[in-house]
Amino acid sequence: PATVELVVGTEEVEKSIAVLPFVNMSDDPNNEYFSDGISEELLNVLVKVEGLRVASRTSSFAFKDKDISIPEIADALKVAHVLEGSVRKAGDTVRVTAQLIDVRTDSHLWSETYDRKLEDIFFIQDEISAHIVEELKIALGAGELVQTHSPPTDNLDAYESFLRGRHFWSRRGGENIRRAIEL
Repeated sequence: PATVELVVGTEEVEKSIAVLPFVNMSDDPNNEYFSDGISEELLNVLVKVEGLRVASRTSSFAFKDKDISIPEIADALKVAHVLEGSVRKAGDTVRVTAQLIDVRTDSHLWSETYDRKLEDIFFIQDEISAHIVEELKIALGAGELVQTHSPPTDNLDAYESFLRGRHFWSRRGGENIRRAIEL
């Protein structure tokens, strides 16, 4: 396995993580916004962990759909850990799989699968985030959450429109921007 030197200048980056875009494994490619939304919400929660450095969304999402190994991605982002996963959405059910990788060994520190009804998406995000934070505290000695995470809305339709809009906004281009604004 490839070895990765995790040093920025002289400072070790032991307590660091990148959240890669979760892979959309649904039959419908239009559900891409949903998997990106899960990734972004997890990133937002991890940023609030005291003493944990989290690679930026823009840098992490630059590796979306790229055939690059986890150690190579971690080296480019100067992180010691990577969170990756997948989302499968079928009807009113979603399966989210999240995996925490130690890049020095390119091995799993933690992995979990969550099957839930879509009406509980905020619960799913909070549950996954809480488990990841707990695992990071164990694996890295990371601190507590600086502030609590609360859902942006109780309206699932509004939240889905928001995620779709953010997805089109990030793709840029005239038509995508117009669609994002509409949503």
